[in-house]
Amino acid sequence: MAKKTVSRSVVFYKRMIAAVLAVVILALAGLSGYLALGLRRARAELDEAQGKLFDIEVREMEKRAEEEAERLRSAIPPEQSKPEGERGAAEILAEHTLVAHALGAAEGVAGLNCLEGFLENYDAGVRVFEADLRMTADGFVVLRHDWSEGLQEGVGPTAIPTLDEFLSKPILGKYTPLSFRNLLLLMAQYSDICIVTDTKLTDAEAVTAQFRSMLDEAHRLGLSYLFERMAVQVYSPDHFAVVDGLHHFPCYIYTLYQDSFAQTEDAFRSKCIFCQEHDIFGLALWEDWWDADYAPISDWREIRVFVHTVNDARAAQRLLRSGVGAVYTDALKPADMEG
Repeated sequence: MAKKTVSRSVVFYKRMIAAVLAVVILALAGLSGYLALGLRRARAELDEAQGKLFDIEVREMEKRAEEEAERLRSAIPPEQSKPEGERGAAEILAEHTLVAHALGAAEGVAGLNCLEGFLENYDAGVRVFEADLRMTADGFVVLRHDWSEGLQEGVGPTAIPTLDEFLSKPILGKYTPLSFRNLLLLMAQYSDICIVTDTKLTDAEAVTAQFRSMLDEAHRLGLSYLFERMAVQVYSPDHFAVVDGLHHFPCYIYTLYQDSFAQTEDAFRSKCIFCQEHDIFGLALWEDWWDADYAPISDWREIRVFVHTVNDARAAQRLLRSGVGAVYTDALKPADMEG
């Protein structure tokens, strides 16, 4: 009898334990489902919060961008209008027979493109100035024939300076270097001058970067109208297409020193026809390429001819009498051409 009682008790307790375990398992399953649901809800709430935070950050970034754009717009002066009565490049070029190469010699030293050379030649009556243009390491246009050594300390073909470095280094230790920005400010101050550009670069990508920098600089100053007093030299039909595609300048000179020229009347006629068809004001070539027999061709096509570089007054006078319109020069002044 006792054995049966013990056996029943064991069975009872086993059943009780099984029931408790079943309840625990069910409870744990329910808790797991609840926790999973809570986790999903938490993840959804986190995603929603992150989305709201992202939207806030985007709106804040857009606000800052708008504020910065407005700051930049307000920092750029409005474009100035061309002063009444101010003449364009073609009118000035038609009146003058000398073009001061590299802004003219300073104290007898040629090719410097410096402020002192400009002032010296302006005071002597020169009104047309050719400026050699290069790009600095940080993408600004400055007045410099090339990056050869010897003109500025620490500057050379393998040491092209930044804009600040270029402007901080006097030319030959004493002359003032100029940026394209400086040149624009000079043009604004001296309203009777014409600038002939010699940008030199011909690769389409480099030409695009150079001219965009020039256009941007004028826009930043609000002085884009000054391009009406510039005669932009182009070096080939392809070069002209790239430059004119970026911005149509009112006055161009097609210079042949980087292009092929057979030095025949037919070749010269072909160049003049190209100029006429594209409304290009002038044609420039080396002094020893000029032939007086070309004069009737350029006259008929109404193309003004320039030759370079001439530093002898008698030679310059002879060229002018033979049909040349003007000469590029390092040293000649208007007084040298009298008589």
